[in-house]
Amino acid sequence: MKKLRIAQIAPLWEPVPPKKYGGIEIMMEKITNELVRRGHEVTLFASGNSKTKAKLKSVFPKSLFEMNVDWYHRSQNLINISNAFRFADQFDVIHNHAGDNAMFFTQGTKTPVLTTLHNVLPYPKSKKSDEYITYKYFSKKTNFVSISLNQRTHTDIKFNYVDNVYNGIDVEKFKFNPKSKDYFFWLGRIHHGKGLAEAVEVARKTKQKLIIAGNVTCKSDEEYFSYIKPKINGKNIKYIGEVSEKQKIKYLSNAKALLFPIRWEEPFGLVMAEAMACGTPVVGFNKGSVSEIIKNGKTGFVAKNEKEMIQAIKNIEKIKREDCRVHVEKNFTIKKMVDNYEKVYRKIIINK
Repeated sequence: MKKLRIAQIAPLWEPVPPKKYGGIEIMMEKITNELVRRGHEVTLFASGNSKTKAKLKSVFPKSLFEMNVDWYHRSQNLINISNAFRFADQFDVIHNHAGDNAMFFTQGTKTPVLTTLHNVLPYPKSKKSDEYITYKYFSKKTNFVSISLNQRTHTDIKFNYVDNVYNGIDVEKFKFNPKSKDYFFWLGRIHHGKGLAEAVEVARKTKQKLIIAGNVTCKSDEEYFSYIKPKINGKNIKYIGEVSEKQKIKYLSNAKALLFPIRWEEPFGLVMAEAMACGTPVVGFNKGSVSEIIKNGKTGFVAKNEKEMIQAIKNIEKIKREDCRVHVEKNFTIKKMVDNYEKVYRKIIINK
């Protein structure tokens, strides 16, 4: 099969891969390196301190967070995207991971462009926002991929979806552990939408051990964490800060279950797949992609609220850790993800 010339456009907030936190950048590393391994000619447009097997093109030496650029600035991301489209005729397909910023460039090129929608899509109530206006205007004029079916349901914008492609992980990196230790685990950015307060309450009410790992990135998150801190006693509830990938795998693989009581419509919770790859079941609130990733009653439990989560914890020993691993191997691998992206690339190239 013909090898393709592929451009991958990253957002510049973190390098590829991220040093610690950064779901989009983690995915981009996996997709890009696997495409190179398959023999495709891949160019990654990302920050200069990114590490990749592809050809790297950069306009800024460091990621934006490392340069203390805040979320509200688009300029650097627009410059990075425009740099990619300067070379559009050198590619068979351009794969955009940088969101709506790239929409302004898609109509001026003959090269097919695919945009993966990594984040929550604009709600109907946000019709005056730049993101909503941009996506609304370009929604039928480019090709989109969702990362969960649930992601599609929270906006009234009719996107031109060419497929749904679930994120994938390097399963071999997450060593299967048939036996757990005596604690539950919570991992993520310390933000009210991630449900740390709910996880702490569940641990308190059930008198279970809970280990918390995560980072605080802004003032509002600091205020949220200050509300929770008094409940973290350092005995059965411990906070260990932000962890490296090696530490993350260690804590995931030894946990009785990952608690995932999210309060927002998360498009794809990557840590759920990572936990299950280790054999660790997941107990999550029925928000976002949770019910698509967890096989309820088989690889964990999908709960409506704290009460149901408490009941699920009592039944966690009924989940076979082997079933968790098999579920990920069948549905959420890098191979399956990139297989699907290759199919999408060839589809939009033929239909251009």
